[in-house]
Amino acid sequence: MTQQVKVSRILLPTPTIDRPDRKVYQIEYTVGELPPHFVYIPESEWTKEAEAKAIKADIDKRLKTTGETITI
Repeated sequence: MTQQVKVSRILLPTPTIDRPDRKVYQIEYTVGELPPHFVYIPESEWTKEAEAKAIKADIDKRLKTTGETITI
């Protein structure tokens, strides 16, 4: 099943000791009635296919998570 997903990307500097020039894409997506959410992909690993796969996996994980109602 295909879905329309609204996506925005920001390239963030995320240096490490061994890679001071490291950058990571922060990808915000919105789909259906779920609240906006983020996935992160290193710049060196980013492709449109990798992005779509990461978003799909995150959506699947979020939909399988069950909530609980408590009384306080």
